[in-house]
Amino acid sequence: MRRGAFDGALADAGADAFVHAGPAGEPTVSHLAGERLPCRAAVVYGGRVAVVPERPLPDRVVVRGDVTVLDSEPTPAERLPDLVGDSVLAPRTLPHDAALYLEHAGVEVASTGAHERARERKTDAELDAVRAAQAAAEDGMAAAAALLANARGDPLADEHGEITAERVRRAANAAVAAAGADPETVVAAEGAIAASDAVPVRVTPRADGYSGWLARTFVADSDGGWERRATLAAEYAVDAAVDVVDVGETTAAAAAEEATAELGSYGFPPTEGCGGVHGVGLERRERPGGDDAIEAGAVLAVRADLDAEQRVWAADLAVATGEGVERVGSFPHSVVPKADY
Repeated sequence: MRRGAFDGALADAGADAFVHAGPAGEPTVSHLAGERLPCRAAVVYGGRVAVVPERPLPDRVVVRGDVTVLDSEPTPAERLPDLVGDSVLAPRTLPHDAALYLEHAGVEVASTGAHERARERKTDAELDAVRAAQAAAEDGMAAAAALLANARGDPLADEHGEITAERVRRAANAAVAAAGADPETVVAAEGAIAASDAVPVRVTPRADGYSGWLARTFVADSDGGWERRATLAAEYAVDAAVDVVDVGETTAAAAAEEATAELGSYGFPPTEGCGGVHGVGLERRERPGGDDAIEAGAVLAVRADLDAEQRVWAADLAVATGEGVERVGSFPHSVVPKADY
């Protein structure tokens, strides 16, 4: 956990603790505990971390060694006033009951974004989880491509019947799950797939709570026309956004604008396509974003989305380092799906 953001915010505000409460898997609670908790819990940080779960944690849940797990009496939110002084910081999303317990005890509560800044720069362990998630995303994308590549006819079909968007989604999710990650796949198509249809696929699995992000667009029987130009434009737009980043200086919005401009150079104006750059971690969209500078340690989803004659997606995951921006994974860009990547 990066503690500097919390320590600096507490010092600036003259507060003695950061507090939050949330349901199972809540990102800020998970970040402070170092583990996705399977129940509602409250957390307190003031140089140390205390976790108050609503029920005893199962043996499989192992929080970090510097985290103290307390008993709930009777609810996590109700315990908060006993664990802090007169002034605390909390997210704007602090649940209403927790805020009331604090206020009724005379504790002054001020909102902060320190928890978002603390999660922006990933530790080595967090980066390992991101890489595992992205590896699972590549397995899922390969399975989706193989299903399309092995099909024949128009609409596409195999020995099990027509190839539909739902079958593509399920194939990707099954491969992600087999890789040990929690699957999440979106296919921007409906019903049976024609051989000339562009099939955008986005795979965003989770490994140890951290997300991957990968998008590609396949056309089973491409004539190399519009869809080839569109997928090349999206690919080069992602490259442009990655290449323009000067770590510590460039904002997420500026990188996204570079991707949008690259799409324009291929004849796709902003009304038909745009770029996007945002942080990825315990949430699929988190800091940095917008006017946030991209700092070393940030994990980024770099996207290019077109919605013109057909829909086209391209997206990769990248990590900002002291030397620049590095891609996570290396799934090929090819409009024609292959049976074996």
